[in-house]
Amino acid sequence: MRNDKIIVRDASETDPNLLRMLNRGLEDIEAGRTLPHQEAIQEIRRIREDRRVVSPAMGEAVHG
Repeated sequence: MRNDKIIVRDASETDPNLLRMLNRGLEDIEAGRTLPHQEAIQEIRRIREDRRVVSPAMGEAVHG
């Protein structure tokens, strides 16, 4: 199935860090280092909530 809306770029046009992250993700999947969907969503929500914690002294989000 081909989708003409998808732009395929040459590897030289893609951020090398993004390619490393994608490769790492594929390696994790192949090695079975993944979470079931519901656990992954719960972890994402926990991380996002932690980032929303506001420091009363600084008025900025605390990333810890």
